[in-house]
Amino acid sequence: MKGLLKAGLSLLLMSGLFAAPAYAEPTVVTSEGKYVMGDLDSKKDAKALALMEAKRLALEKTGTYLQSVSEVKDFQLTKDQVSSLAAGIMSVEVLKEDWKMSGENMMVTILIRATVDTSHLKDHMASIRDDERNVEDYKNIQNQLATLQKELSELKTQNAAQASGKGKEPAKQEAQEKHEGIIKKMSALESLEKGNAALAAGSWSDALSAFTQAIALDPQAGDAYTGQAAALQHMGKLNEALDSIHIALKLRPGLARNHAVKAAILKDREDYGQALASINKAIDLNPERPRFFLLRGEIYGKLQRPNLAIRDLIRACKMGNKIACERLKKQNLKKRVRPESN
Repeated sequence: MKGLLKAGLSLLLMSGLFAAPAYAEPTVVTSEGKYVMGDLDSKKDAKALALMEAKRLALEKTGTYLQSVSEVKDFQLTKDQVSSLAAGIMSVEVLKEDWKMSGENMMVTILIRATVDTSHLKDHMASIRDDERNVEDYKNIQNQLATLQKELSELKTQNAAQASGKGKEPAKQEAQEKHEGIIKKMSALESLEKGNAALAAGSWSDALSAFTQAIALDPQAGDAYTGQAAALQHMGKLNEALDSIHIALKLRPGLARNHAVKAAILKDREDYGQALASINKAIDLNPERPRFFLLRGEIYGKLQRPNLAIRDLIRACKMGNKIACERLKKQNLKKRVRPESN
C-alpha cells in the first residue's frame, strides 16, 4: 500500500513538472561528458572537449523537456527550432571534474548542471519562429562541430598508429599544429553559438563578449564579425559596428545577411540611401528572407516612399513574418493581405 502511495505521488509530481506553466520555475538537468586523452591533447584540451560533450547531452535533455511543454506544442515548433530554443535559454555550471586512468591514457569526466530559463519562453519562441536565422545558425554550427569532431578523431587515431609503429616517438609538429587548430575552431564555434543565443535573447553585451571571444580564437570566423556588428548596432555603437561588418564582408562578400546587417546599421545612422543599396544587394543575393523585405520597408518609410514601404511589408507578411503583419494591421491594411504560414 505504501509502495502504491509512493508511486502515485511520484507520478503526480512528474505530471506536475511537465504540466506546469513553462514560465513558473527554471528547469534543471545534469549531464556528464568524458574524454580520453591522446598524445596530442593537453589537459586543457581534454577538459574543453569533455565539457562540450556534457553540454551536448544536456542540450538533448533540455530539448526533450521543452518538447513536452504545452506552450511549445502550441507554437508548433520544429525539432530544429526546439533545439535552437534550448541552446538559447540554457546556462551551464560545472559541478565536478574527475581524472582517472582509462587503459594507458588519462580520462577526464566533467559533470555539469544546466539550467533552463523559462521566464520569457513565449518571447523566445516567437523570436525563434519569426527569424529563420536562429535555426539556420544553430544547424550550421552543429554541422561544423560534427565535421571538426570527426577530423579530430581521425587525427588522434592516425597519431596513435604512428606512435605505436615508431616506439612512441613524439608527435610531429604538423600534427600538433593541426590538432590545436581544430580545438580552437571548435571553441570558437561554441562562443559563436553562445553569442547567437545572447543576440536572440536581446543580451547585447553578452553577445558582444561571446563574438569577440570567437574572433580571438578564430580570426577568420566571418559569422562572428557579423554577430559582433549586430550587437554593436543594438548598443548604439554604429561606427564600431560598421568596422565589424566591413571585415565580415571582406571575409564573406557573397553572404546576404552581411549586406542586410550593414543596411540596418546605415539605417540607424540615418544614411538611408546607402542603407537601401545594401538591402537591395541582400535581396538580390537571397530573395527568400522575409526580414529583408521588412527592413527594406522600414527604409522606404524613412525615405518617405510609403507605397513602396507598404508593398514590402505586404510581401514580408505573405512570406510569414509576423512583425510585418502586425504593422500592417496597425495601419488598417491587414485586409489587403493573406499571410502564409512558414
